[in-house]
Order: sequence, then C-alpha cells, then structure tokens
Amino acid sequence: MEQASAPEVAARAAELHKLLPRRKLILGIDRLDYTKGIPERLKAFHNVLTRYPELRERISLIQAVVPSREDIPEYNELKTEIEQLVGKINGGFVDPGGWVPVWFVYRNLSRLDLLAYYRAADIALVTPLRDGMNLVAKEYCACSVEEDCTLILSEFAGAAEQLARGAILVNPHDVEGVADAIHRAFHMEPQEREARMGGMRRSIRRQDVFWWVDSFLRAAIAKDLRAFPGASETGADAYAEPVSL
Repeated sequence: MEQASAPEVAARAAELHKLLPRRKLILGIDRLDYTKGIPERLKAFHNVLTRYPELRERISLIQAVVPSREDIPEYNELKTEIEQLVGKINGGFVDPGGWVPVWFVYRNLSRLDLLAYYRAADIALVTPLRDGMNLVAKEYCACSVEEDCTLILSEFAGAAEQLARGAILVNPHDVEGVADAIHRAFHMEPQEREARMGGMRRSIRRQDVFWWVDSFLRAAIAKDLRAFPGASETGADAYAEPVSL
C-alpha cells in the first residue's frame, strides 16, 4: 500500500489520465491464459457500448496482457482472438475526435507501470473463469489509496469470498450481466464507492499474509489427523494420543 502512494506512481497515473482525458478508466490486467476470461470480458465491454450508448466516449478499457507460454500454439491463438476482439470494438466505435474504446497493452510490466495502472483505474474488471485466489483483485484494492473506485469481480475467483461485500460480483460467462455491472459501476455514487472500497481495503489490511499463515497453522494444529481419509494407511495413527491399557 505504501508503494502505491509514492510520488512517481501518482505522477505516472496522472499521465494516463492526461492521455485518456474526460473519461473513466476501466482496467483489465492478466497473464495470457484461458482461465482469465479475457475474450469474455471484451465481449462484455462491446455489449455495454452497444446497449448503453451514453457511455461511449465516457469510458475506455485498458486491457493489459502479460505474455505467457508463447511457444504453445493454443496461446498464440488466444492472443489472436483477443486482438481480433479489440479490433472489432475499436473499429466499430472509434471516434474521429480521438476516443479509442480499448487500449490493448501486450508486454511485461514494470512494477511502476503496474502500480500506476492500479492507481489510475476508476473501475477494475477482474473476471477470471476460474482462479484459486486472484491477487490482482487484492492488489487493486491495496493500491486504491483514494478509495474512489470500484471492483467488479468474478464470483469464481477465490478472493470473491473475502471481498463479496465490497465488490460487484459477476458471472464472467454472463456477457450482459458483466456489461450491466460496468454500467452500474460507472453510475455508482461516490459515497457508495468509497464505502465499498474502504471496507475491502480494511479487510485486506487485516487479513494479510501473516494472518493467512496463522489461520492455516491453527486449523492444522486443531485437526485430528485420524479424520483425514487414509490416515491409518499412511501411518498417521502414530501421531494419535496413546491409549492407556
């Protein structure tokens, strides 16, 4: 959290807003992978621009993709699909006045760039099809020092359980549902945005890595090893309390 408040991060975030002025910035940032739901997210963004024309020229999506497994043909096909969807959106909605709906970034990001993206984004779209935790959601909240922003989060991300009260939860397969969530986030009142983000930031600050380690250790210590399937077959019975004869 402290690094996100650094002057150089704030300056880089301000540059992004100058580059894309008079609009809210939506951020998607992912490793190139099928589980991240990037094509579904782009389809939802296309849907919101189609169904809610009043948002055109008032929002832009920054979709950053970090290269991964480029030697695997299926991943190159995924990258091509993403590029084609970006081209479809920009070709269908681009404005001669300079508005570009989707800014596609395909490269590795420095830590400064990553923090600046988090700081600059008014709305984060974290919509994996399936994820064990998804730290992007937590990193975004940790970096949102002004707390005047919104997290849209997949209900299939592990972080959804902890952040459910503050995030707008969506099914990433539901294109119209995600589009409606973007529309809702855009029109959310400042007081609600700040209350939601403030609550998530407090939860993340309280339940840090040390809290998680402590929780796992306490759970393991409290568990009777004989309750685990196959424990007797692996010799776990040796750790059970001795029985007096």
